[in-house]
Amino acid sequence: MLSKRILLMITAALLVVAAGAFAKEAKEAIEAKEAKAKKEPTVAEMMTGLQTMCEESAGARTARHEAKPLYDRLGGYDRILKLTQTIVAFHAENDEIKRTLKGVDHDLLAKHVADFMAAGTGGTAEYTGRTMPAAHAHLELTDADFLSAGGDVIKAMKSLDYSQEEIDEVVCILVSLKDQVVFK
Repeated sequence: MLSKRILLMITAALLVVAAGAFAKEAKEAIEAKEAKAKKEPTVAEMMTGLQTMCEESAGARTARHEAKPLYDRLGGYDRILKLTQTIVAFHAENDEIKRTLKGVDHDLLAKHVADFMAAGTGGTAEYTGRTMPAAHAHLELTDADFLSAGGDVIKAMKSLDYSQEEIDEVVCILVSLKDQVVFK
């Protein structure tokens, strides 16, 4: 009788240990699955996501531009210049891309970019600078650099209280120019 009781206790103890081990394995499997789901997207995945967003919003962006040109919604030339000055300042502080501004006149760069933006968004400014490939080829930009620079653009636009629609439109313009500035 005693041996049956001991056997039952040992069996119960083994079941508790086995259940604990199973629970631990199950918990670890769930945590691994959650960690995989939470992993940061790759640069390629982020680029694909941006391209998809821009493709899907093309009709709405076109309609907004037809109703009121992006140039006007950005606040005209002076506000665009303020935006490009802010972007250049953020680029200069950005460890990932500040190397691209070495020896560059920040004010002149901001003016060239403002002229380019104003001309490309419906304004009357004339852009007389270099082509995008000529201006960027020597920088040896990667997709990661492009995303980092785009993050500065978003940060600058948010700091100047632009709406999400205008931010998305500017981002999509940048995405459309990516192959003219990234060659790696």
